[in-house]
Amino acid sequence: MNKSPKDIMIELDDKFKKNFNSWTALKESNLGKTFISLQCIAGVGEILNSKKSSKHHGICCSVYDEIFSDGVLAVYLASNAMDKPANIVLRRILELGVAAVYLWDMPHEVYSWNNYDQDLSFSAMLTHLNSKGYLAYISKEHALPIEADIFPASKCQQIYGALSDVVHGKITTFESSLPDRFVFAEHDWRTFINLMEEVLVILVKAYLLRYQISTELFQKVPLAKKEFN
Repeated sequence: MNKSPKDIMIELDDKFKKNFNSWTALKESNLGKTFISLQCIAGVGEILNSKKSSKHHGICCSVYDEIFSDGVLAVYLASNAMDKPANIVLRRILELGVAAVYLWDMPHEVYSWNNYDQDLSFSAMLTHLNSKGYLAYISKEHALPIEADIFPASKCQQIYGALSDVVHGKITTFESSLPDRFVFAEHDWRTFINLMEEVLVILVKAYLLRYQISTELFQKVPLAKKEFN
Protein backbone atom coordinates (compact mmCIF):
# COMPACT_ATOMS: atom_id res chain seq x y z
CA MET A 1 0.00 0.00 0.00
CA ASN A 2 3.05 2.25 0.28
CA LYS A 3 3.85 2.04 -3.42
CA SER A 4 3.61 5.16 -5.50
CA PRO A 5 0.83 5.42 -8.09
CA LYS A 6 3.47 5.25 -10.83
CA ASP A 7 4.94 2.02 -9.42
CA ILE A 8 1.47 0.50 -9.21
CA MET A 9 0.83 1.34 -12.86
CA ILE A 10 4.19 -0.09 -13.91
CA GLU A 11 3.48 -3.35 -12.09
CA LEU A 12 0.04 -3.50 -13.64
CA ASP A 13 1.49 -2.99 -17.10
CA ASP A 14 4.00 -5.79 -16.48
CA LYS A 15 1.18 -8.11 -15.44
CA PHE A 16 -0.83 -7.40 -18.56
CA LYS A 17 2.23 -7.87 -20.77
CA LYS A 18 2.69 -11.32 -19.25
CA ASN A 19 -1.01 -12.02 -19.84
CA PHE A 20 -0.72 -11.06 -23.50
CA ASN A 21 2.39 -13.21 -23.89
CA SER A 22 0.42 -16.13 -22.47
CA TRP A 23 -2.32 -15.45 -25.01
CA THR A 24 0.15 -15.37 -27.92
CA ALA A 25 1.44 -18.79 -26.78
CA LEU A 26 -1.95 -20.40 -27.42
CA LYS A 27 -1.85 -22.95 -30.21
CA GLU A 28 -5.27 -21.84 -31.43
CA SER A 29 -6.88 -18.49 -30.70
CA ASN A 30 -10.28 -19.50 -32.16
CA LEU A 31 -10.83 -16.02 -33.57
CA GLY A 32 -11.69 -16.95 -37.15
CA LYS A 33 -15.47 -16.75 -36.95
CA THR A 34 -15.31 -13.77 -34.58
CA PHE A 35 -13.37 -11.65 -37.04
CA ILE A 36 -15.38 -12.83 -40.05
CA SER A 37 -18.49 -11.72 -38.17
CA LEU A 38 -16.93 -8.36 -37.29
CA GLN A 39 -15.97 -7.83 -40.94
CA CYS A 40 -19.55 -8.67 -41.89
CA ILE A 41 -20.90 -6.07 -39.49
CA ALA A 42 -18.59 -3.40 -40.91
CA GLY A 43 -19.64 -4.52 -44.38
CA VAL A 44 -23.33 -4.17 -43.51
CA GLY A 45 -22.67 -0.57 -42.54
CA GLU A 46 -20.96 0.12 -45.88
CA ILE A 47 -23.78 -1.50 -47.86
CA LEU A 48 -26.50 0.37 -46.00
CA ASN A 49 -24.59 3.63 -46.37
CA SER A 50 -24.80 3.19 -50.13
CA LYS A 51 -28.57 2.63 -49.85
CA LYS A 52 -29.45 5.34 -47.33
CA SER A 53 -32.45 7.45 -48.22
CA SER A 54 -32.68 9.70 -45.18
CA LYS A 55 -30.40 11.78 -42.98
CA HIS A 56 -31.07 9.54 -40.00
CA HIS A 57 -29.80 6.54 -41.96
CA GLY A 58 -26.32 8.06 -41.92
CA ILE A 59 -26.39 8.02 -38.11
CA CYS A 60 -27.55 4.41 -38.15
CA CYS A 61 -24.72 3.41 -40.49
CA SER A 62 -22.13 4.84 -38.11
CA VAL A 63 -23.26 2.32 -35.49
CA TYR A 64 -21.82 -0.58 -37.48
CA ASP A 65 -18.30 0.87 -37.46
CA GLU A 66 -18.63 1.45 -33.74
CA ILE A 67 -19.57 -2.19 -33.21
CA PHE A 68 -16.56 -3.30 -35.24
CA SER A 69 -14.22 -1.11 -33.18
CA ASP A 70 -15.78 -2.28 -29.93
CA GLY A 71 -15.41 -5.88 -31.06
CA VAL A 72 -11.69 -5.57 -31.70
CA LEU A 73 -11.29 -3.78 -28.37
CA ALA A 74 -13.18 -6.50 -26.49
CA VAL A 75 -10.96 -9.20 -28.00
CA TYR A 76 -7.84 -7.29 -26.99
CA LEU A 77 -9.08 -6.75 -23.44
CA ALA A 78 -9.89 -10.45 -23.07
CA SER A 79 -6.46 -11.42 -24.42
CA ASN A 80 -4.97 -9.43 -21.55
CA ALA A 81 -7.23 -11.15 -18.99
CA MET A 82 -9.27 -7.98 -18.53
CA ASP A 83 -12.42 -10.05 -18.51
CA LYS A 84 -14.77 -7.62 -16.81
CA PRO A 85 -14.02 -4.71 -19.17
CA ALA A 86 -14.30 -7.13 -22.11
CA ASN A 87 -17.76 -8.23 -20.96
CA ILE A 88 -18.86 -4.64 -20.42
CA VAL A 89 -17.88 -3.80 -24.00
CA LEU A 90 -19.67 -6.94 -25.25
CA ARG A 91 -22.89 -5.76 -23.61
CA ARG A 92 -22.48 -2.49 -25.48
CA ILE A 93 -21.99 -4.43 -28.73
CA LEU A 94 -25.20 -6.39 -28.20
CA GLU A 95 -27.21 -3.30 -27.32
CA LEU A 96 -25.87 -1.24 -30.22
CA GLY A 97 -26.30 -4.20 -32.53
CA VAL A 98 -30.02 -4.39 -31.83
CA ALA A 99 -30.39 -0.61 -31.86
CA ALA A 100 -28.86 -0.40 -35.33
CA VAL A 101 -31.84 -2.30 -36.76
CA TYR A 102 -34.43 -0.71 -34.53
CA LEU A 103 -33.40 2.85 -35.40
CA TRP A 104 -33.27 2.31 -39.18
CA ASP A 105 -37.05 2.66 -39.48
CA MET A 106 -37.44 5.13 -36.62
CA PRO A 107 -36.24 8.62 -37.66
CA HIS A 108 -37.89 10.29 -34.68
CA GLU A 109 -36.18 7.87 -32.28
CA VAL A 110 -32.83 8.54 -33.96
CA TYR A 111 -33.39 12.27 -33.57
CA SER A 112 -34.16 11.95 -29.87
CA TRP A 113 -31.30 9.48 -29.31
CA ASN A 114 -28.81 11.68 -31.16
CA ASN A 115 -29.93 15.11 -30.00
CA TYR A 116 -31.56 14.58 -26.61
CA ASP A 117 -29.62 11.62 -25.22
CA GLN A 118 -32.77 9.51 -25.09
CA ASP A 119 -32.18 6.04 -23.68
CA LEU A 120 -33.26 3.01 -25.67
CA SER A 121 -34.92 0.07 -23.91
CA PHE A 122 -33.34 -3.25 -24.88
CA SER A 123 -36.52 -5.19 -24.16
CA ALA A 124 -38.73 -2.71 -26.01
CA MET A 125 -36.48 -2.83 -29.08
CA LEU A 126 -36.62 -6.63 -29.20
CA THR A 127 -40.38 -6.64 -28.76
CA HIS A 128 -40.84 -4.15 -31.59
CA LEU A 129 -38.48 -5.90 -34.00
CA ASN A 130 -40.15 -9.27 -33.49
CA SER A 131 -43.71 -7.93 -33.60
CA LYS A 132 -46.16 -9.16 -36.23
CA GLY A 133 -46.58 -5.64 -37.55
CA TYR A 134 -42.86 -5.12 -38.08
CA LEU A 135 -42.39 -8.51 -39.73
CA ALA A 136 -45.31 -7.73 -42.04
CA TYR A 137 -43.74 -4.36 -42.85
CA ILE A 138 -40.38 -5.78 -43.90
CA SER A 139 -42.11 -8.66 -45.74
CA LYS A 140 -43.87 -6.07 -47.87
CA GLU A 141 -40.67 -4.06 -48.32
CA HIS A 142 -38.78 -7.07 -49.67
CA ALA A 143 -41.77 -8.71 -51.37
CA LEU A 144 -41.19 -12.03 -49.64
CA PRO A 145 -42.67 -13.67 -46.55
CA ILE A 146 -40.60 -13.15 -43.40
CA GLU A 147 -42.07 -15.01 -40.47
CA ALA A 148 -39.02 -15.80 -38.34
CA ASP A 149 -38.12 -13.46 -35.50
CA ILE A 150 -35.44 -10.93 -36.39
CA PHE A 151 -33.70 -11.61 -33.08
CA PRO A 152 -33.95 -14.67 -30.78
CA ALA A 153 -35.44 -12.64 -27.94
CA SER A 154 -35.04 -15.15 -25.09
CA LYS A 155 -31.40 -15.82 -25.89
CA CYS A 156 -30.66 -12.11 -26.31
CA GLN A 157 -32.31 -11.31 -22.97
CA GLN A 158 -30.38 -14.11 -21.27
CA ILE A 159 -27.03 -12.86 -22.58
CA TYR A 160 -27.89 -9.23 -21.92
CA GLY A 161 -28.90 -10.05 -18.36
CA ALA A 162 -25.65 -11.91 -17.65
CA LEU A 163 -23.56 -9.08 -19.08
CA SER A 164 -25.62 -6.53 -17.15
CA ASP A 165 -24.71 -8.36 -13.93
CA VAL A 166 -21.09 -7.52 -14.69
CA VAL A 167 -21.91 -3.88 -15.47
CA HIS A 168 -23.95 -3.43 -12.29
CA GLY A 169 -21.46 -5.20 -10.03
CA LYS A 170 -23.44 -8.23 -8.90
CA ILE A 171 -21.40 -10.00 -6.22
CA THR A 172 -21.39 -13.23 -8.23
CA THR A 173 -19.19 -11.46 -10.79
CA PHE A 174 -16.48 -10.38 -8.30
CA GLU A 175 -12.99 -11.72 -8.97
CA SER A 176 -10.75 -9.48 -6.85
CA SER A 177 -10.63 -12.12 -4.07
CA LEU A 178 -9.80 -15.05 -6.37
CA PRO A 179 -6.26 -16.50 -6.15
CA ASP A 180 -5.71 -16.28 -9.91
CA ARG A 181 -7.33 -12.88 -10.33
CA PHE A 182 -6.32 -10.85 -13.35
CA VAL A 183 -4.13 -13.68 -14.67
CA PHE A 184 -4.65 -15.05 -18.18
CA ALA A 185 -6.48 -18.37 -18.18
CA GLU A 186 -7.23 -20.23 -21.38
CA HIS A 187 -10.62 -21.41 -20.07
CA ASP A 188 -11.72 -17.82 -19.36
CA TRP A 189 -10.49 -16.71 -22.78
CA ARG A 190 -12.40 -19.41 -24.61
CA THR A 191 -15.53 -18.82 -22.55
CA PHE A 192 -15.51 -15.16 -23.49
CA ILE A 193 -14.75 -15.74 -27.18
CA ASN A 194 -17.52 -18.33 -27.45
CA LEU A 195 -19.98 -15.84 -25.97
CA MET A 196 -18.76 -13.03 -28.19
CA GLU A 197 -19.04 -15.25 -31.25
CA GLU A 198 -22.61 -16.14 -30.26
CA VAL A 199 -23.53 -12.46 -29.96
CA LEU A 200 -21.94 -11.53 -33.29
CA VAL A 201 -23.59 -14.41 -35.14
CA ILE A 202 -26.98 -13.34 -33.77
CA LEU A 203 -26.37 -9.82 -35.06
CA VAL A 204 -25.14 -10.81 -38.52
CA LYS A 205 -28.07 -13.21 -39.04
CA ALA A 206 -30.48 -10.48 -37.98
CA TYR A 207 -28.96 -8.01 -40.45
CA LEU A 208 -29.15 -10.51 -43.29
CA LEU A 209 -32.79 -11.23 -42.50
CA ARG A 210 -33.82 -7.62 -42.05
CA TYR A 211 -32.01 -6.09 -45.01
CA GLN A 212 -31.82 -9.05 -47.43
CA ILE A 213 -28.26 -8.14 -48.47
CA SER A 214 -26.57 -11.53 -48.45
CA THR A 215 -25.35 -11.26 -52.06
CA GLU A 216 -23.67 -7.89 -51.49
CA LEU A 217 -22.26 -8.93 -48.12
CA PHE A 218 -20.76 -12.18 -49.39
CA GLN A 219 -19.06 -10.23 -52.16
CA LYS A 220 -17.48 -7.97 -49.55
CA VAL A 221 -16.63 -10.79 -47.16
CA PRO A 222 -16.28 -14.01 -49.20
CA LEU A 223 -15.52 -16.17 -46.14
CA ALA A 224 -18.89 -15.20 -44.71
CA LYS A 225 -20.73 -17.29 -47.28
CA LYS A 226 -19.57 -20.50 -45.64
CA GLU A 227 -20.57 -19.27 -42.20
CA PHE A 228 -23.91 -17.61 -42.94
CA ASN A 229 -25.29 -18.93 -46.22
